[in-house]
Amino acid sequence: ITPGRKLAYYLGMILMLVGFLTFLSTFLLMTQDRAPEMGQFMQRALTGFGMIIVGGILRGIGAVGLAGSGVVLDPERAREEWEPMTRMAGGMIKDALHEADIDLSGKNRSASPGPAEKEIMIRCQSCRQLNEEDSKFCQECGRPV
Repeated sequence: ITPGRKLAYYLGMILMLVGFLTFLSTFLLMTQDRAPEMGQFMQRALTGFGMIIVGGILRGIGAVGLAGSGVVLDPERAREEWEPMTRMAGGMIKDALHEADIDLSGKNRSASPGPAEKEIMIRCQSCRQLNEEDSKFCQECGRPV
């Protein structure tokens, strides 16, 4: 990621934060006794909201570049600019699959090979609890199944 993109990203984040604080300060000023008139409230709120929007756009361009964000229509450059983000997302998916004990072929590594056995359950006539197939008595109420 180029230094210009990093700068745009961080400036966008700062602009969003300042805009958010400006927007919130509108409501804090309303609670004071010497509050300005309504037109100033609206101007402050809209300025803060505009800063949030412009900061978000700037942050988005900084995150994925001009071509990656669609400002410049260049598919090759867009792929190049998106590469760090896609590599990161792929790494997160790979970590999640590893943690779930699933290899990249989609199979569970800890499971034994072969087809999975179907488990048959029997419902108790009294309490409607599901019990294993070989149960003679209900695991919930104790009555014969």
